[in-house]
Amino acid sequence: MTPTTSNNTLASQPLAHYDPEVAQRVHGWLASGQPLAWIPILSQDNFPDTPHETLQSARRHQAAMRWPIHRPEDLLDLPEGVTGWLLPADAEDTDVACGVWGGEVYILGVTDRRTGRAQTLLGERGCAATDRCDDGAQSLV
Repeated sequence: MTPTTSNNTLASQPLAHYDPEVAQRVHGWLASGQPLAWIPILSQDNFPDTPHETLQSARRHQAAMRWPIHRPEDLLDLPEGVTGWLLPADAEDTDVACGVWGGEVYILGVTDRRTGRAQTLLGERGCAATDRCDDGAQSLV
């Protein structure tokens, strides 16, 4: 989403980088006012200086790393350059990824680089097997 400092909400701003189907779903979540959560994807792409073993260990607690999103503007407070899962706060699984690069919010789907299959937080994750995640459409790193 294009960042803004005016009183306009980000939900009404055009997305600069997005998967249209995924972005439409996120716009619906934001428009409904329901609280969301963002969970960092624990991969070497996101945390290149973190040892592989540390990331594997941390993955067991990944769901506990929920970052609350109460307003669309909260997305701009996400850590720069880190891809994470975005989902309604009461949900357990999602296929929506989100990150901030250069002050812009990216809403994406995640696919396994090896198989091309869509990934979810709880589903078969290529990034868990390979420590690399891909947005399926563009390079994030």
